[in-house]
Amino acid sequence: MKRSQRTNQRSPANPRAGYMIVGGLLLLAVLAVGGWYLWNGSLTSTTRHEHSEAAQAIEHRHGEAVELPDIHGIGYSANGERLVVAAHAGLRVFVGGEWLIPEVPVNDYMGYSATDTGFYSSGHPGPGSSLPNPLGLVKSTDAGKTLTTLGFSQESDFHLIGAGYKSHALYVFTPAPNSRLTPGLHHSLDEGQSWAASTVQGLTAQPLQLAVHPTEASTIALATESGLFLSADYGNQLQRVGEIEPVSAASFAPTGEQLFFGYQTLRVYDTATGTVTALHTPPIAAPDGTPTSL
Repeated sequence: MKRSQRTNQRSPANPRAGYMIVGGLLLLAVLAVGGWYLWNGSLTSTTRHEHSEAAQAIEHRHGEAVELPDIHGIGYSANGERLVVAAHAGLRVFVGGEWLIPEVPVNDYMGYSATDTGFYSSGHPGPGSSLPNPLGLVKSTDAGKTLTTLGFSQESDFHLIGAGYKSHALYVFTPAPNSRLTPGLHHSLDEGQSWAASTVQGLTAQPLQLAVHPTEASTIALATESGLFLSADYGNQLQRVGEIEPVSAASFAPTGEQLFFGYQTLRVYDTATGTVTALHTPPIAAPDGTPTSL
């Protein structure tokens, strides 16, 4: 299916059209949560000839500009040394203060969700790939070198996937039925062998993105055009967090004590006190959604 050109990337009335801004905000959130990196002021850079020791440890392409078109997911490696970004043209890695294109198969990953052992995803195979299209639900434990199919191959392209970073609890939202799932939110606690449907009572809008608590398999957050919704019972009962306003990105802190979310403003929800605080972020004014300064 051909992707349409987005012409209104900043309209609050259409959060789906703001993925460039969302990517910038979520990237800032991940950087703030992890605390391992300093932002270098650009999402686009050229590969340098002199690499850090951490970068040299990764097989990567040389002499090629590193761009991040259409960000589909962001996450840290288990040791906190690598920030991995899933984009339309494959994976990108920020390590040792620089961006790299890892030498792994190029796939258009959708619903990319990182865990402490790798990632779960869906999407489409890259050019020349022999993988089925769509991918269905897949996982990788070797940084994208190989994929293991968990189900729905040639059947579903899940745009919304969430996984507990340590629990590996899996959630998918599908707008259309397939051979095993009805439309809606479903979760699995056994690597996709069995699934249970969530009733999503209290949800007032279609979810745009979902986040799973790193250790508590039953706790999830859904970002929607009508705000952020939180559930502690596998998505059966949901309550709004914060104001009724578009939210298109959400990410739990590594400990699960904080939940970062936003659209054009980044906020943090304290799960212990229930308070919501707006965070200071640099203005996103460049054409590619790059923060102007930090």
